Amino acid sequence: MRVIVVQCRGTPFEIGRKQAELFAITQGGKSFLRRKDFRRPQWLDLRTEERFYAKFSPALWQEIAGLADGLNISLERACFVFGNGSIPPRLGGCSAVMTTDVFSRNYDFHPRNYGARLALVQPEGSYASIGFSERLTGRLDGMNEHGLSVALHLVGARPLQWGMSCILMIRLVLDQCATTDEAVELFRRMPHAMRYNYSLLDAGGHAAVVEAAPAAFAVRRGEWLACTNHFQSYAMKLHNRAYKSSWNRLPPLETWADQNLPAGSMFEAFNASTSPAFFCSFDRGRSGTLHTLVSEPKRRRLQIGIGGDSRRFESAFLNVDFAAWARGIDLPLTEMKGQLGGLSKPFEWPVRATARRPRPSVRPARK
Repeated sequence: MRVIVVQCRGTPFEIGRKQAELFAITQGGKSFLRRKDFRRPQWLDLRTEERFYAKFSPALWQEIAGLADGLNISLERACFVFGNGSIPPRLGGCSAVMTTDVFSRNYDFHPRNYGARLALVQPEGSYASIGFSERLTGRLDGMNEHGLSVALHLVGARPLQWGMSCILMIRLVLDQCATTDEAVELFRRMPHAMRYNYSLLDAGGHAAVVEAAPAAFAVRRGEWLACTNHFQSYAMKLHNRAYKSSWNRLPPLETWADQNLPAGSMFEAFNASTSPAFFCSFDRGRSGTLHTLVSEPKRRRLQIGIGGDSRRFESAFLNVDFAAWARGIDLPLTEMKGQLGGLSKPFEWPVRATARRPRPSVRPARK
């Protein structure tokens, strides 16, 4: 499996143009640009979208404008595909552990619906960040220059209400928040369209799990926390769905958290293809572990692995000093390659970095 690594610095508009340039030369980008049949949905109104971004992130509005300019497409199409113009498909069955020093997470999903893109950005007026991107502007997880680390975990895609896309929420937290407390308050203010957990850890060692649904919100805190794909707060349990795998993954995660494993050991615990937190059901048309991200917020360092057993493959493992990157030292690579399923469950899939065109029919009515 191949993951593109992109590194961008400058104004939000310049970063949008750079992302467009890098996207346009990929197979997914070429396929996207060949499609000329975009019809603006009746509910998509640019003035409404602009007011939305003015409230939550004017910088992201400028980045979307840069994408439209760089790809030579209309702003309406850029908003629809790369912004909050349509709520994206449900994303991922994922696991995470937060201790005072280490944030660790596996992202589990089907490779067909994987952005396969690791983005490092340093926008003027926002915090620099590193994370796995989705639809170019969104993020699945990541860490910013202050060490704040965050990831998403799907609990349920229905009921779907009007609100903000989960991947944009992660991006806004990385752009705007320096601490867990700031992130919790931002999550509280943002309108939630679906049911998600959001795991958090900052450089001060403060961990939290935000449990959010369209009409409910709770926060779990502790010296260590584990998180999968169900709500654990008493008030939120009625919003859970039946998901046996999520409950089964929790005990080993809690054990590793309680043991306060160091970053290297935590990475092995998550990324080993024989781990109880690692999955490979691709051959049955289901999901599996696509990447592992372990951060040390106090040190501003990350360990990133593509596929499984990534330390066994030179091109699949990356050790990042993000503090050095934020000072202007670029990473000397443009892609990573890993093995889906690792050594014990190898599986081949032609993953492509694509921007999926959402279906207007799933757009919930605005309130």
